[in-house]
This record gives sequence, C-alpha cells and structure tokens, in this order.
Amino acid sequence: MTAVAIAILLGGLVIFLASLPLAYRKIPMNQVYGIRIPASFESEQRWYDINAYGGRQMAAWSWLIIVTGILGFFVPSDSFLIYAWASVPTTLAAVVIPAIQVFRWSRKYHS
Repeated sequence: MTAVAIAILLGGLVIFLASLPLAYRKIPMNQVYGIRIPASFESEQRWYDINAYGGRQMAAWSWLIIVTGILGFFVPSDSFLIYAWASVPTTLAAVVIPAIQVFRWSRKYHS
C-alpha cells in the first residue's frame, strides 16, 4: 500500500525538481530536456520564455501530486483501492493541465 503512495510522492517531487531549472532559465535550447513544442524552437528568447512559464506551471501543479502522495500514507487500508484509483485522474490532471496552459500561453504570447 505505501509503495503506491511513495511512487506518487516521488513522481511529484521529480516533476517539481525537474521544473526548477526550466523556471529559472538555466536550460539552453536542446532536443532532450524542456518544453519541446514547435514554438519554443523559434528563437532562443522564445525557448527561455516558454520554458520559464512551463517550469513555473509544472512546479505549481506538482504540489497536487505531492499532496496526493502524502495523503496515501493516511488512507485506511480498506479504502486504499479507492485512493489508488482516485490518484490516477488527479495525477493526470496535474500533468495535462499545465501542458495545456503552456501551449495556450505560447500561442497567445506569439500572436
């Protein structure tokens, strides 16, 4: 049971830690790490702007995953299956929503 909570918690922490260099504009344009949408490759300035915004969004939303993981340690064992299934859409939302926000922001910023 705690393995699920630990996995969710660690996933949230990894996302948070991976987003910080992006938010602080520390990652130069590359093909591996960062917000890799077509708009971010238009110029170096766009790369840093989009990745800084995306890093901030990912860092903020990663807290939902982290809190979900922490809550798993307090769920009674008879309700753990409900927790595990409820954590799936919560985690997906915390990943998909910032991705949509970044895409929309990059289109608005570009116009």
